[in-house]
Amino acid sequence: MADDLGWNDVGFHNSKVKTPNIDALLKAGIGLTSNYAAPVCSASRAALLTGKYPSHTGFQHAVFPSQAPSCLPLEHKLLPTYMKEEGYVTKMLGKWHLGYCTKECLPTNRGWDEFRGVLGGESDYYNWEENNVVLKYINETVNIPRKVDPVHMSIQDKNDVVDMISAHKGNSDPFFMMVSPTAPHSPMQVTDDMYNVNADLGLDPNDPDEDARRKYLGLVSALDDIVKATVEALKDAGLLSNTVIIFQSDNGGSSLRGGHGECYGNNYPLRNGKATPYEGGIKVPTIYVDPRLPDHTRGTTRNFLMHITDWLPTFLSLASGATPKGIDGLSQISNLGESYQTTDKYTVRDRFLVTLDTLSMIKPIYKCTDRDGAYRYKDWKLVYGKKSVVTGDENSPDMYRKPEESPELPTLTGDSCVIGEGLNKEVRCLFNIKDDPSEQHNKYDSEPKIVAQLWAMLNQEKTTIVREVYARPEPVSESNTVNVDGVYVPKIPFCNSDAFPLEDNYKDCKPGHDEL
Repeated sequence: MADDLGWNDVGFHNSKVKTPNIDALLKAGIGLTSNYAAPVCSASRAALLTGKYPSHTGFQHAVFPSQAPSCLPLEHKLLPTYMKEEGYVTKMLGKWHLGYCTKECLPTNRGWDEFRGVLGGESDYYNWEENNVVLKYINETVNIPRKVDPVHMSIQDKNDVVDMISAHKGNSDPFFMMVSPTAPHSPMQVTDDMYNVNADLGLDPNDPDEDARRKYLGLVSALDDIVKATVEALKDAGLLSNTVIIFQSDNGGSSLRGGHGECYGNNYPLRNGKATPYEGGIKVPTIYVDPRLPDHTRGTTRNFLMHITDWLPTFLSLASGATPKGIDGLSQISNLGESYQTTDKYTVRDRFLVTLDTLSMIKPIYKCTDRDGAYRYKDWKLVYGKKSVVTGDENSPDMYRKPEESPELPTLTGDSCVIGEGLNKEVRCLFNIKDDPSEQHNKYDSEPKIVAQLWAMLNQEKTTIVREVYARPEPVSESNTVNVDGVYVPKIPFCNSDAFPLEDNYKDCKPGHDEL
């Protein structure tokens, strides 16, 4: 699982981007061109591991911050636990980002037999710190990086993935592994080798945007190296011919410039990017590799509708397990074999909840009418919300930003979805994704019957939403950190797990409560 990798940030979508090892996965497998994730990383990771929409996990609001006194509610049974019940050894490498304030929240207490990585969401690539706290962990123990000649996180990830796979050589038990690098997420920190991979693109190091884009692409090349190391380690361990590999991003590229961190991913020609319900925020490059696929299918694409929650039941199907009750995901196993029928892209799934935020995008009022959401049904997508960064600035040049290396691409524009003025601004969009994959033409006013149909579906989802567990990060203090060898590390526990139960928070919200 890549982190903030844009639709246009892989070689098979953008020939100027160098991702030979990711491209090789596509040649060995099939591309899934209609796979969708949540708009932000914490929500996607929770959806992947639970098989549930973020509005059913408590992770529906914003990116989960480090040092927050909360985590993914412990009531949720996670994917690695299901896989362990099917006899699999489970290993995780890389970014966790689901909370760590109690021992019970840590990866090895959520089903992973082994964990090496970082607990937060945006750590420094050299000192593994976020908010001045070191978050590098091996299993349940903090691992302080060396201060002299530190190793870049992506290089450490590459070394660790080889060690973790090699350790399984000769083991008769099957294993399930999640390789989840931070790359190419910000900060834009690269080695000279990473930076020089894209020296031939003509990006000006004296131009802040072009230089940052080159650094971002350097992190993409680091991600590509991790993919290479993973495949080679599987081959060396004699496991490659009996291993299914899935590659995807956790959300779209973060493309907004200025005021939103270091955002140099690219989703062209999709609309907008990370943190938005538009295609650029949720439609992600995805590859499925299975050694049992017939040769004539390799290197082809399939366009069936899929959501990130579908991976959990699909993995269980691959492991001969049963689909759990009470999840939102659907097994896509029938779409991944030789018998795939291209005539009906909605055979397994014809709809999904794009996003549904408990809090209003503009003010924290706990009312049904102030919730923001988006819903996909077959070819149609409805987006509704209060004006904010989550729905994107409709007048921003970032909406269809061209990558700095390709200024010659056609300039794209799209209809505004904004109605009203000032604090009364709202976003109301309806797009036909089949006819208008770049979401340039807003059909909200011209298709009232479709709008009403999707509104009813979205309103139904509001009746099952659970209380969000998002919590603001606590300031670094003696109550939540310990100073070890001159650096701060988490003091676990620094919260009470009873403070974030999984519970319904909006029993009074009924279908049709919102006014159109």
